[in-house]
Amino acid sequence: MVVGKLCAAALLGVAMVVAGCGGHEQLPPAATQTPAARPDGGFKSGECNGVTDADVAKAAGNGMFTKVVDSDAGCFWQENTMLGSFGAGMGISTWWYRGSDLDTERMLETRAGRTLTELNFEGNKGFKAFDANACSIYVSKGSDVITWSIQTMNPAMLPDLCGITEQLAQLSQDRVN
Repeated sequence: MVVGKLCAAALLGVAMVVAGCGGHEQLPPAATQTPAARPDGGFKSGECNGVTDADVAKAAGNGMFTKVVDSDAGCFWQENTMLGSFGAGMGISTWWYRGSDLDTERMLETRAGRTLTELNFEGNKGFKAFDANACSIYVSKGSDVITWSIQTMNPAMLPDLCGITEQLAQLSQDRVN
């Protein structure tokens, strides 16, 4: 009898949630929305910080990376040159840190032992952090930081790593700045 009451309560809860979801206007997919200016002076929103799969293929080589994460916070393209599971987690990523600052990111990259170089993109301050197997670019605007990063176990199989991230960061600046 207790099991029957628990099942009925669970079904009632599910029905209430489903009923609560009905009648709401659906928004168009993010890819079709026009980026809007942010009131805090940050970057305009845009899927994958304004960069497409075709842009990644052009910068890094066709067929070298496959998008495996596409979220509101950013995107990740997995490197396709893994040996079994070796190299898992290697790839190209872009993330949008709202309410962050460059000093925090600088500290983390310094702790990782990477070389840092100051940059300026379209009037926005930033920096590049790199070593033999990785290159990241961080750009700040208002209270936002956008980062582009590539990490690989096979740097000889790719174009210049920092050249890839610089191309993608510039595209982002052109599209969401």
